[in-house]
Amino acid sequence: MTRRIAVTVPLVALLAAGAFLSLARSGAGAPPSVGLIEKEFLFTPKDVVVGTGGIAFVVDNEGAIEHNFVLEAPGGKTVVQIAAIEPGQTARVTATLPSGIYTIYCSLPGHRDAGMVATLRVGP
Repeated sequence: MTRRIAVTVPLVALLAAGAFLSLARSGAGAPPSVGLIEKEFLFTPKDVVVGTGGIAFVVDNEGAIEHNFVLEAPGGKTVVQIAAIEPGQTARVTATLPSGIYTIYCSLPGHRDAGMVATLRVGP
């Protein structure tokens, strides 16, 4: 039993150190991220809930055609956007958001009408 403890304790310490280094390399002070997938003609997930403050949106286009990303605040004002995301590409944008219900959509002609819309709920 002593041998098992002697082997396990260093292993646990090594794993913990590795996890800490991984966090440091990934930018532990970076804003939380929300992953979205775009396809013809939808966003996944359709309903996202986050806290207030800085948010990074990581958008993957898994569709066969180009899409974009628009985040619209209550009242219709565009907060941030990504002009174009080619098939197979990933794009990232950040925003600092107060509480509210926001709309995410693709603004390419016909895409929003075809269902490429999602809801972002931001709250404390």
